[in-house]
Amino acid sequence: MKVRFFYFFAVLFLSGCAGYHFNNINNPLIGYDIKSVSVPMFVNRSVLPQMSGIMTKEIVLALKDFSGLRVLNGDAHDSDAVLLGIIDSSDRYSEVVQTTATTFTTGDIQKSIGNRTPFYYPTTTAYTLKLKIILIKRPSPEELDFLIKNTSGIAKLHPKVVLEEDLPIQGSFSRVVSESITANSGGEVNFVKNKGIFEKSLQDSCLQTAKNFKQVVLNAF
Repeated sequence: MKVRFFYFFAVLFLSGCAGYHFNNINNPLIGYDIKSVSVPMFVNRSVLPQMSGIMTKEIVLALKDFSGLRVLNGDAHDSDAVLLGIIDSSDRYSEVVQTTATTFTTGDIQKSIGNRTPFYYPTTTAYTLKLKIILIKRPSPEELDFLIKNTSGIAKLHPKVVLEEDLPIQGSFSRVVSESITANSGGEVNFVKNKGIFEKSLQDSCLQTAKNFKQVVLNAF
């Protein structure tokens, strides 16, 4: 009786999960005869110089989640396909990294600026960039060079291109703002702390973009 009871609920559970994909860790590119992918360092055309290494690493890790797909770093000439990444943004830093919340100088913060006129200082910052992904089968060096230089949608017309996708890289972070009345005050290291917070936020945003990329690959193939 207990066996039948267990069997009934097992069937009920599996039927309720019929819409889910249990094999999404398998290589989704196998239908295109792609068993290995090389990933060169992404091209960075954005105003944030640190983006290339972070984004490349997260995309490589996302690809390594697929069993049956060999992922190679750099320009591997014997791989079945090459994944190109181009990070882009506005040419103006102020348009990429924008203040979204401010606070007026009061209290100890006001004392920290001495006789200067009170002003609004940034407390929350947001940023927006774009990642273009191009997956191409067994390209020549000339084809790779062409695709890197021509990123305005022309890649979709190339017969060897399997996937072209634009993904946003977006995030925000709250700034540390401490007073700097004395030499030992917290405000003396505001810049260092905020730099670290910004870099951690960029890492988290790249991780999220890599997750989105993985879902795009699963949906496309």
